[in-house]
Amino acid sequence: MSVSGLVITLATDDPKAEHTLRLLAGDTRLTLGERFGRRVPAVAETPGVAEDRALIDDLRALDGVANVDVTFVALDEAPAPSQSNGNTQDRLGPTEPRRHGA
Repeated sequence: MSVSGLVITLATDDPKAEHTLRLLAGDTRLTLGERFGRRVPAVAETPGVAEDRALIDDLRALDGVANVDVTFVALDEAPAPSQSNGNTQDRLGPTEPRRHGA
């Protein structure tokens, strides 16, 4: 699963921005925050990295979106077995420090 924090900047054309905001509100992958001027904070939840990237591309392609800033990404995916080199350093948890020379 991928969770991303986004700031979506709407177009300067108000009718276009309002239409786009309605489209965004209907997208089940997004939870929208309160609009501040042309900016709308959003949390995106997708099954994985590929879907997250596709969502960002979809948003940037919308006519009423001027820009999409990604402010945060959290991935909840186990690394593929081929990504590990067998080193115990690869299996440390997020709060465990890496020790040099160990």
